[in-house]
Amino acid sequence: MKKIVLSVICVLTLTACNFGGLFPHSSSTNDYSYSNVIPSSSNGISSSESSSSNIPSSNSSSSSNVIDKEPYNGYYVSLTSWTNGEDLKNKLYSIMRDGYKPLSYGGNTTNWQSNTKADHTKYDFEYLDIVYSNIDIYYSETQKSWQREHAFCASLMTGSPTSEAIKYKGRATDFHNLFAAQSSANGSRHNKNYGTADSTKVGYIDRTIDNGFDGYSYDAVNFEPGDKDKGRLARALFYMATMYKDDELDTANNITMKGLRLLEEAVEYIPGNAGNFAIGNLSTLLLWNKNFGVDYLEMQHNISVYQDVISIDGFAQGNRNPYVDFPELADYVYGEKKNDAGSLKDLTPSERLLGSDEHVFSHYALKSARREHQLGETLAPSDYEVVKVYQDYTYEPVTTGITHSLAGHTFSAADGDSLEATISIASQTFKYTIVLNPMASTASGPIHLSHKTGDFDILKSGQDQNVSYGNYNFVLNFTTSGNGLTQGLHVQNISTNGPGITFGSGSRPLNSLTLTTVASFTNIDAAYIKAAAGNSGSSYELTIKVNDEIVLTGGPINNSDGVFRLHGGNFATPKTGQISFIFTGTNGLRLNSIAFNYINV
Repeated sequence: MKKIVLSVICVLTLTACNFGGLFPHSSSTNDYSYSNVIPSSSNGISSSESSSSNIPSSNSSSSSNVIDKEPYNGYYVSLTSWTNGEDLKNKLYSIMRDGYKPLSYGGNTTNWQSNTKADHTKYDFEYLDIVYSNIDIYYSETQKSWQREHAFCASLMTGSPTSEAIKYKGRATDFHNLFAAQSSANGSRHNKNYGTADSTKVGYIDRTIDNGFDGYSYDAVNFEPGDKDKGRLARALFYMATMYKDDELDTANNITMKGLRLLEEAVEYIPGNAGNFAIGNLSTLLLWNKNFGVDYLEMQHNISVYQDVISIDGFAQGNRNPYVDFPELADYVYGEKKNDAGSLKDLTPSERLLGSDEHVFSHYALKSARREHQLGETLAPSDYEVVKVYQDYTYEPVTTGITHSLAGHTFSAADGDSLEATISIASQTFKYTIVLNPMASTASGPIHLSHKTGDFDILKSGQDQNVSYGNYNFVLNFTTSGNGLTQGLHVQNISTNGPGITFGSGSRPLNSLTLTTVASFTNIDAAYIKAAAGNSGSSYELTIKVNDEIVLTGGPINNSDGVFRLHGGNFATPKTGQISFIFTGTNGLRLNSIAFNYINV
């Protein structure tokens, strides 16, 4: 007898936006507070280092703030003093425009890489610190869990819908204005102003938690982010109103888009050149800038857009946000000091408070990890990378002193659908989840569904469908509340979290689905299927049969995080016959792959 591993990968492919947060600081008019708080990370990264470090506040009038070396490697060397806010704004504009290279938003290849580099968390480079939430998101969860948020709404600054505005390099594609954001919150914000949400107004929604530190709230006009995000979003708006202060002209000197402004009153979207080209609540933004200082992750975003992010255009944007580097500048350009003269040497650079101008050790971080493995594979040192990070945001790989909880482990069915892994180095630990997949298939080619109609597979309820993959054949049968061929099940190709197919939808809900092998197999000892529900509002129970005997039951199969999970397991005793996977539930079902192991005489 020999052990045969059969993995039928029904890669059902049809051919057809931890974090660095900020606590409020009660301050005098000229007192800027910077605090860097890193709580327990939702992605499992932890450290025995102090969870928070308060960076001392600075006073712009203090003689101790005199700079004894050029800040930011001389980026602001041409800026020594100014006569008033308008003079300062013009000088900052010249500095910001020097070396600036506009990036594409995406085109045919969405430029997500820029934000995955700029907004990754402090301790795990594959997770993103997103605005409007303190739950870190895995970088590949684009559109489904995170999107890119325009701090200065694209529609408000261009007079066009976002889908049109981002087609052109410039103000709507500036990555100092783009942040990884929680998807549903991004949709709720729409084109609202940042400001204080009024609980007495119609349409008020409160999504804040942790005493307002996290989440968001909004009314019909204003969207109020949590305290951890207020400072960085305000400083992005100051940047935009300086960087794009001038009208944009065509070759005939006609104004195509007006210069951007920050107004005291909230504004509403007006399409076309009659639009405001502005955003409101300036006094609130200045208060946020003053009360919520620059933290580690905001400076990382600033540096990354300046020089570290290599976009699909092949270069970084090449400029800095001066309001991140010197938050007090906002008071001179937009606030109560806009009529005053000033000198840069009297201001404290954020890099000095953060220590980011020093090449000294800061912490260790998980740069990458292989988070999916096939059954039968053994974890190797090449499956993860730990780096030593310095205060200036540079890092280097670490190869010694690392302990991995699963070193040399061979993944098997006994591990279930996932395992928790722990990496330890010095006083830090990194925890992450490894998802297990069926063994690799020897079959090839796309899944074939019968009854294909036009560009879609619209299948009839209660009718057996022939399904083939490679050399293996299945029979598919389902029930749905739809009836008739044109009202049957809508089958769509999906690519989120790997290849596969989704069956059913909210409008054509899937009540049950059965996949049965045409052939019989001898001495089957395990069966698996990798699946997820179609959306977070649906779930399914799974039953696995050999012939008419139920050998495994389980569930619910849901979609709380949009990730395919491995379901099934080992049989108590080997079986012989046809294998059936039976799903019962509501709404849509997503299938990724099938595997079953058996002993063949």
